[in-house]
Amino acid sequence: MKQKSEHPTRQKILQVGAQLVRQKGFNNTGLQEILRAAGVPKGSFYFYFQNKEEFGLALIDVYNQFFLTEMQRIMSDKNMSGLTRLRNFFHFTKEMFSAENFTGGCPLGNLALEMGDIHPLFAQKISDSFQQMESYIQECLVDAQKAGEIPARLDAGQVAYFILNGWEGALVRMKVERSLKSLDTLEDVVFNHILKQ
Repeated sequence: MKQKSEHPTRQKILQVGAQLVRQKGFNNTGLQEILRAAGVPKGSFYFYFQNKEEFGLALIDVYNQFFLTEMQRIMSDKNMSGLTRLRNFFHFTKEMFSAENFTGGCPLGNLALEMGDIHPLFAQKISDSFQQMESYIQECLVDAQKAGEIPARLDAGQVAYFILNGWEGALVRMKVERSLKSLDTLEDVVFNHILKQ
């Protein structure tokens, strides 16, 4: 018998909910709206989730499953140099957000802005996700240093922290400006100034 966490109905509620929350925000998305869009009765929701907060925490896992998996695929490919992998990450995200007409942004960043101040469990879980993202960036930077692609004097951990923070901020600006200018600018500063030999 399947665990509750693997049940198709639960997965459907989460997939539909993930899209709606990314578009409208967590607090602006009602349970009835999610259930109607998923085509499941209210009782199904409470069979899989105790409340909306538990559902929200499960959403973070859904976002991680997609984004961290893609990030790991791109940034852990040792057949490419560290610098190339980091560039590929920027290109992947720009293509993805362009295809979405610059809407949605980073779902983890959105949830952090909306829930980070008021819900410690959300804040901790999102912080853990950010640290994982940061570690992928740092791994690329360390490999790039070993290969002589970027200056050895740089603190790879500090630069990874800066890049992730800049990337999250650029996504916020991208949403309101409906353009890649903020991501393009960040990419230029990172590769042509900070990491330049």
